[in-house]
Amino acid sequence: MSFLANPLAFTPAEFTFYVAKLKWAAWRPKFVTLHNTAEPSLKQWAHFGMGKEEGERRIRNLNHYYHDEQGWHSGPHIFVAPDFIWIACDLEHDGVHASCFNKVSIGVEMVGDYAVESFTTGDGAKVRDNAAAAVGALSHALGIAADSLKFHKECARDHHDCPGKAVDKADFVARVKQHMGVAA
Repeated sequence: MSFLANPLAFTPAEFTFYVAKLKWAAWRPKFVTLHNTAEPSLKQWAHFGMGKEEGERRIRNLNHYYHDEQGWHSGPHIFVAPDFIWIACDLEHDGVHASCFNKVSIGVEMVGDYAVESFTTGDGAKVRDNAAAAVGALSHALGIAADSLKFHKECARDHHDCPGKAVDKADFVARVKQHMGVAA
């Protein structure tokens, strides 16, 4: 089981430092899969306040849902909020997030419902920027190209329009490359 008993919260700079130290010995993902939570939406997330204490409670609740209610051995690895990048499951072990990609990718959930919420302004833009930094740090640490990024909707078997119509893949990959210091 790879759920963390105590989810970890990082700023983008702290996250970059943390993933650079990982060994990836037991499992080495080939790419990152990007998701959105839909629930909680940005509005729901903000309703209960920001900060580490509140965010940790939410991530523990999500892990409880995946483990106890869904019966999964793991869940999405990362949840990206407007204020922090949260590690919910051990990054060095496979997770559960997209049936086509579980064994070969890291699952990054962005807090929000990007079928209806903005990804370019307010808290949506903060999530976007934190997510691009997280995916950039992971890609760099793993030695994988930003272009290898997959959206959950690319797993046709799951029938999800995830991470939502507001998330433009070309724009997001360009932002990841910017964080990696790679020309777009």
